[in-house]
Amino acid sequence: MQKVKVILFLTLSCCFSKIYSQFFQTEYYSTSPFYYEVGGGIGAMNCITDLGGANGDKKYYINEIKAKNFRPSVDIFAGVVYHNYLGMRLQGSRGQIRSSDADIKGNTIIANYKRNRNQSFRTNITEVALIFEFRPLVLFDLQPRKWAPEPYIDAGFGWFSFNPQTQYNGHWLDLKPLHTEGEGFPEYPSVSNYKLHQYNVPIGIGLRYKLSSRLNIRLEYMHRILFTDYLDDASSQKYIDPSAFDKNLSPEAAADAKALYLRSINGTIPPRRGNPNNNDTYMSLTLKLGVILGRESID
Repeated sequence: MQKVKVILFLTLSCCFSKIYSQFFQTEYYSTSPFYYEVGGGIGAMNCITDLGGANGDKKYYINEIKAKNFRPSVDIFAGVVYHNYLGMRLQGSRGQIRSSDADIKGNTIIANYKRNRNQSFRTNITEVALIFEFRPLVLFDLQPRKWAPEPYIDAGFGWFSFNPQTQYNGHWLDLKPLHTEGEGFPEYPSVSNYKLHQYNVPIGIGLRYKLSSRLNIRLEYMHRILFTDYLDDASSQKYIDPSAFDKNLSPEAAADAKALYLRSINGTIPPRRGNPNNNDTYMSLTLKLGVILGRESID
């Protein structure tokens, strides 16, 4: 009797293993280890720069991200997935970020100095990135239930463009041509011109939910590591001598630069214009819909 039980157990185990294997292959892989995904998404961008941000000495990632600064963004992407746990996609993103010292609340020393500094900016962001995706459940030999989203992590490298502007006399003016911190002026050789097209390193986390064998929906948070501190056109701690504008710019540009490089409400020079010790960053939260190609499977 004991031998019969053992034989029955082994037979059922073998059958279950084959059934599970077949389900696993059909559900996720079909007959090929690869499938493709194309799609798009809508979301919001935000930033952490020298302007606005925290109103005190304690600066954490979260308390420097202000809800008022969220602006719409859109994504499109196309990629390939291998064995349902490794992916690579080419992604294009478009959005806007902004921040303003006038939005700072509170009555701390830092809040008061920032409001008096009175700097603000906005910039459109255009980004193209190659993103690598890893779904870590495979490390634990797990698969998500049909009703549960699957977590994943992202990392890659990208290229993005920006162009900081500020509002002046009812118009939005480009700030880079004004050299508000003396970038590229011979009087300030340590302050280099910054480029409006640069590389970045996107990293992120997300949840992917399978709507059907053909559709995925994702919620993704992406942070960008940047190599510039000039998203907001502010980096140097000290204000330059305004006479340098007259020496290096046209009369019209010099007049705008002198009006915008120092915008303190009470006319005094704030303790610092920017913080050269930390680069700026921007981030996005996006809801994406993906269409699966090259996979024959059932729901």
